[in-house]
Amino acid sequence: MPETTAAYAADTLPDGPVDTVVIGGGAAGLNGALMLARSRRSVIVIDGGTPRNAPARAVHGLLGLDGTSPAELLERGREEVRRYGGLVIAGEVVSAAPAAPSAEGDPRFTATLADGRTLAA
Repeated sequence: MPETTAAYAADTLPDGPVDTVVIGGGAAGLNGALMLARSRRSVIVIDGGTPRNAPARAVHGLLGLDGTSPAELLERGREEVRRYGGLVIAGEVVSAAPAAPSAEGDPRFTATLADGRTLAA
């Protein structure tokens, strides 16, 4: 049976907007979030909990991580994102729509999760 990531302890949504919302908590999404968090950007990853590579026994082609299970790779990624101040939220984004620009004129959007929670970036 494929492993999912839904069982991990997820962070809670912040009250205000963040710099970036990453939709997808797979290796690419977590890596992008990590780079943003390391650059002192506030970032939230929304993770649906069913990675595409879940049926695989191991990942390959990642320097220094060949043979690591997909679940372990993602757990390490979530830990690294959090270590730099990023958040990882369990959920599924059902819509993302433009919102009013920030006070500085930066474009913004609102993402809505399947359970009705919303977040702004």
